[in-house]
Amino acid sequence: MTNTIIDVAAAIVINKGKFLSAKRLGGYLHNLWEFPGGKLEKYETAKLAAERELEEELGIKAVASETVLVLDYAYPDKSVRLHFVLCSLDNSKSNNLALLAQNPTISWFTPEIAPLNDFCPADKLALEKIKWDTILKSEDIDNDD
Repeated sequence: MTNTIIDVAAAIVINKGKFLSAKRLGGYLHNLWEFPGGKLEKYETAKLAAERELEEELGIKAVASETVLVLDYAYPDKSVRLHFVLCSLDNSKSNNLALLAQNPTISWFTPEIAPLNDFCPADKLALEKIKWDTILKSEDIDNDD
């Protein structure tokens, strides 16, 4: 068996000082929180994959700006290279955040109160490594417009 690394985009969507998280449904990581995202398709960049996955999985239109962390992680059944991509909600599109708020598998957390032990292992590690002060400061600047 070859140990192929699967490239995965993980979207860090920031809104009002909180990041978006979704619960995994199924598999051995069932019911654990993670950054929304998924596998990169052939010839796809992490930024494009993050935007596509947000729209496909959650119906959210977002704009990816930059990759803030790349993290390799070996799960028992696969190895992944997670590209954590900073995204902002596309305010020119309709994003029904009120509808999202009613979904129990979706939540917004501040980095300080995120339930680390309820996150998938790779996402938990990322939560500890991401420079949240820089990310949240840039969101404040963007919202001053």
